[in-house]
Amino acid sequence: MKSSFLITRDVIETIVNRLSGTCVFISNLGYRSRELYSMADGPDKFYMLGSMGLASSIGLGLSAVLENREVIVFDGDASIIMNLGSLGSIANFARKNLHVFVLDNRSNASTGGQNSPTAMRTNLFKIAKAAGVDKVARVTDKRALMLVLNSKELPTVVIVRCTDSNIIPPVIPLSPIRIKKRFMEYLHHGE
Repeated sequence: MKSSFLITRDVIETIVNRLSGTCVFISNLGYRSRELYSMADGPDKFYMLGSMGLASSIGLGLSAVLENREVIVFDGDASIIMNLGSLGSIANFARKNLHVFVLDNRSNASTGGQNSPTAMRTNLFKIAKAAGVDKVARVTDKRALMLVLNSKELPTVVIVRCTDSNIIPPVIPLSPIRIKKRFMEYLHHGE
């Protein structure tokens, strides 16, 4: 049963509109990448296609070398659960410029909407805290999202309880090689 949580597409759009400019964005596979692409494509976006569970790890690595940029990761509940070790690595090695927004829609949206563990007993906020992440926030409505985005320092991990829209986002027409190449060129030239 879906409730009146935030809509994933609206959350992504709000975050991108608020933080674009000095940030780079990493998005996990499936609908999240497709939504980001359809609303705000650009060379400052890296779409993780075909590999579930790696967006936060990629973001962690980038945050270590991009000291003057904020690294924003859009991850999913099922993806972060697939690679729970990333939360331990984030707890121990994340820089202040890494911010992982876990869009918890309680499902595997891109593969048919099967329940993820968060639709049952799994609590990602508690898992992130138990992994040692100091700055974890939980967001369930627009007001809470804006409080996080307007805070002096963004949390490292933000668990955003949300639901998917009825709009199926278009497929990204770029190959993974093209996505990687233009992102690397963007980082190299600092444009």
